Amino acid sequence: VYSATLRRVEASVQLALTTDSGCVLSANSVQSLPRGDLGPAADRCCAKLRGELLALLESGACACEHTADQLIVFMALAGGTSRLRAPPAAALSSLHLPTAVHFAERLSGATFRITESEDGCQLVECDGVGARARPAPLLE
Repeated sequence: VYSATLRRVEASVQLALTTDSGCVLSANSVQSLPRGDLGPAADRCCAKLRGELLALLESGACACEHTADQLIVFMALAGGTSRLRAPPAAALSSLHLPTAVHFAERLSGATFRITESEDGCQLVECDGVGARARPAPLLE
């Protein structure tokens, strides 16, 4: 959003990286940037995201912490055992992942295990409940 009368500009930046194995990793940010400092501020934002993306790549995780916590509900509902390599616990900026696991277990009955892999990543495993959609009732 840009306006000559606004002192700040709302900017959204999305960076994506595709690995040799086809895994797509991403980092994003939405920021309010000062209008007069737009170029340098955008450069700083992109440099920060680049650093986050490279750290994620180097960690060996298959998803960033923000994506990982969104996948928990699908793991709980799926049938069989699901596995996810999440960033190391020390690298997480929030408790979203353990909180998502906590509530997914209690609400679905799925069983989760979180262990640390040899490279430091968290291995999240889930024995899902195998939920099935029920057909919607016919309206008369």
